[in-house]
Amino acid sequence: MHFLVILTQWGEKMRDGNKICFPDKNIYIMDNHKWAFYIWELAREKSIINPNATLIHVDAHLDDCPFVLQDNPEYLEIEELSSLKRFTENHITYDTFIWPAFGRGTIDNIIYVSDFSSEPFEDWATNYVKGRTYTGLRVRTMSKLQEIIENGLVESFVNDKSLILNLDLDFFNEENFHGRNPRLKPDEEVYNSLTYLKNVYNWDLITVAISPECCGGEEPAQHLLDIFIDVFEIDIAKLISWDIV
Repeated sequence: MHFLVILTQWGEKMRDGNKICFPDKNIYIMDNHKWAFYIWELAREKSIINPNATLIHVDAHLDDCPFVLQDNPEYLEIEELSSLKRFTENHITYDTFIWPAFGRGTIDNIIYVSDFSSEPFEDWATNYVKGRTYTGLRVRTMSKLQEIIENGLVESFVNDKSLILNLDLDFFNEENFHGRNPRLKPDEEVYNSLTYLKNVYNWDLITVAISPECCGGEEPAQHLLDIFIDVFEIDIAKLISWDIV
């Protein structure tokens, strides 16, 4: 049975749907990428990561819309995990989850790996959050990520930092409009990219969005997820709900 089918069946038993984790590897998988914000806060609360972690964001999109901060300034003051979960449910969207984590000091520097058209580090963004400087690096391909790592350009961002890999499987869909006719990258390229990501750092936390609507539907998303499960050597029998982590 494919892993996404198992997730769907599991999700039907859970109030929150397909939000599961593998605590032995600190890997959290979700349908909607917005939940990454909550997971990062959960991981910080449980000392899985330290504050001001470095985020490596591998995604077809930048997911860097900051407007949730203006609309919900109370995000800075929320302390209880249950309140953070409600805030995520009610106010965070699939493209606004990075900025509130940055504003709260849960993440700091960000390495974007995305071929999306806009640029994340424009002038307006640098001091958008008072008292914090929005900095990092941006590359468009996995080969460029490997290049900047090998050339030492990432070193200052990862030394003595907790490291989060934030992956959206739609990174491997080359169809810009994400309709029902996906153009997935060749399996060999997907395997090679995921293998590199797995081994390049000792990740403290990994969050993965399935995003079937951006992968061309459940079948291609399932295919990509099966490859991820294989490469990261995940034991499906160990999946549990976030609610009992």
